Amino acid sequence: MRNRLGKALVCATMAGSAIGLFAAPSQAAPEAGGGYWSDHCDWGRACIQHIGGAWYNLDGCGFHGINDLYTRAQAHGNGFRVYYQDGRTDDAAAWTTRGLDPNNRVVNVEVWC
Repeated sequence: MRNRLGKALVCATMAGSAIGLFAAPSQAAPEAGGGYWSDHCDWGRACIQHIGGAWYNLDGCGFHGINDLYTRAQAHGNGFRVYYQDGRTDDAAAWTTRGLDPNNRVVNVEVWC
């Protein structure tokens, strides 16, 4: 009985870990580019809103590797350019908010300083 309980606990832990991996895979990808997730775009930041609703606040100037779908861009300070998988781009001028193509994967963001 004790062995079965231990196996059940191990299986439940592994299942919970797997669910965590699949629940937010897209939110882990951009962190390599430098930034953090929030429920809003922080003041002074270049931000893109994930198709799921969360905002990714980019750290610093230059290129940030991204690989997911986003719906809006907001520039609370420096403007930036969003690069899509199909080669198109969208620019967010400083101190503006604009829509992004939610059906086209964002692969890079360049923050201008």
